[in-house]
Amino acid sequence: MGRDELAGLVRDWITANDPDRRLSAFDGNHLGKLERGAVRRPSAIVRAALCGVLDASEHDLGLIPQHDEERLAAALSGRTHTDHKTLDAIAEVLASVRRLEDATSAAEVISTVHAQRSIVTRLAENSRGKTRAEAVGLLAELEQYLGWLSIPMDRWDDSRRHLDRAAVYALEADDPERLAMALSFSAYRNLRRNSLRSAEALNAAAGRDERVNIGLRTYTEFQRAEVLARNGLKSDALQALASADRLMSHLPDSSDELPASAYWYVPSFFHGQRAFVLHALGDDKHAARVAREAIAAMPAAWREAEWAGRRTKLALLDGRV
Repeated sequence: MGRDELAGLVRDWITANDPDRRLSAFDGNHLGKLERGAVRRPSAIVRAALCGVLDASEHDLGLIPQHDEERLAAALSGRTHTDHKTLDAIAEVLASVRRLEDATSAAEVISTVHAQRSIVTRLAENSRGKTRAEAVGLLAELEQYLGWLSIPMDRWDDSRRHLDRAAVYALEADDPERLAMALSFSAYRNLRRNSLRSAEALNAAAGRDERVNIGLRTYTEFQRAEVLARNGLKSDALQALASADRLMSHLPDSSDELPASAYWYVPSFFHGQRAFVLHALGDDKHAARVAREAIAAMPAAWREAEWAGRRTKLALLDGRV
């Protein structure tokens, strides 16, 4: 396609994925600067748009800054040890991939995440001291994300293996945040498989460490309420739901105050979690209304996301649209 045509597709992608549907000014001149290398690292939303339109990773498109690319190549070749900035460059790409998944699907991004996992494995082998722990922590996050991506693809065994490895790496890195996320996602996997006893044990383990950010603690508490409701413990489930609501009231005003991997931990997301609990309690009419409210409050880019499909199904439980 021509430069102006590609720029138009990028511009449309950005507008479609902006929560306020703001128009983008991206045009052929901006694209020309990228092609000439005058701009090597555009904004996150432009990078995500280019990846989405061209079905490629940031690395494929050469959007890693040149100095970071050189640093990464040196670390991968063994000429230098892995450093903090090298790992930061990979983490930035991972954050963009998560956004891209919201706009596409797990199947669209999983190969990119596998490639990142391979890179970070080599970087971890070439790291020392505190950098080693940082690299292993990032490896834990990548395994956790692969475990999550495997679920909508019905790769349940792959999901278990990735999440188990994520927990081991998080323990090695002494990273309570990533350990809690791996355990909570393992609980989610077991909840989807109707393995309620395992889900309850994993959820309890995920909620033990209070050093974890409030967004993830809120997610874990909503999850606990759903597990209890599915187990028929209505009174305990309602207490857990009230506890989750109290935690939600203390969420930061902006998701920017949460880790990059937890940007979705905002009230509209958790309102959907409440709908799952109500459904598990047998209150389908209330669950459907809450699910519709949650979807309406979401950023537009999330409403068609693959992970939002369960909320959409709940919204139709009472026959209303």
